[in-house]
Amino acid sequence: MGEFLDEITVLSRWLGRDVAADLGGAVPVWNVFRFRDAAVFVPDVSEGAGCMYLVRGRAVRELVPSEATIDQAYAQLSEAAALSAVA
Repeated sequence: MGEFLDEITVLSRWLGRDVAADLGGAVPVWNVFRFRDAAVFVPDVSEGAGCMYLVRGRAVRELVPSEATIDQAYAQLSEAAALSAVA
């Protein structure tokens, strides 16, 4: 999980809960993988009701797979990053 340490910190702040503690439990309640340069956190079914979280830099995007694809959510994160860089 060390690879995802920065993203875990960002998601913890965004959600207001300790994602690192969740991941360190005997039965982790999150699956984590990379999508391009973002981290994708998928909560256990009992925790997340079918949602995912994409984290890129300091931006977080909640994604419901039945409503959008990972590509679409990633594009929105990229647009948000570009806008904040201009501001």
